[in-house]
Amino acid sequence: MPDPTRISSRAARTPDRDLFADYLRDVVRRLSTDPHVPLALFELRLEAARRPAVAKALGAWRQRAFEDDVVFNNESGLPGGRTEIALFHYAIDGLMLDNLTAPIDSGLSVDATIDELVDRILR
Repeated sequence: MPDPTRISSRAARTPDRDLFADYLRDVVRRLSTDPHVPLALFELRLEAARRPAVAKALGAWRQRAFEDDVVFNNESGLPGGRTEIALFHYAIDGLMLDNLTAPIDSGLSVDATIDELVDRILR
């Protein structure tokens, strides 16, 4: 969960691409703090491919989280909509999987990657 003080400190800022990128950086920072958490989620997703009961439970949880992100984005006045939020979910999942497993050496830092994603998805 995001730190409420970080969210409240951002609430006074203009809801633009820079703020959107800061929110993404916070997501990646939180996921990177304890790498066992995102790795466990990736393992659950693989298990969901094999076991319908896991797929059902995990899918419902992921869908709720996605819907919450869409609502937060809309209520905050941030750029982008449902499609862009989905694209960012796909991109951040890939970024995290890459960074936590066998990363490619793209020459881009995580911050530079996030900036590029925001620039290209939120055109």
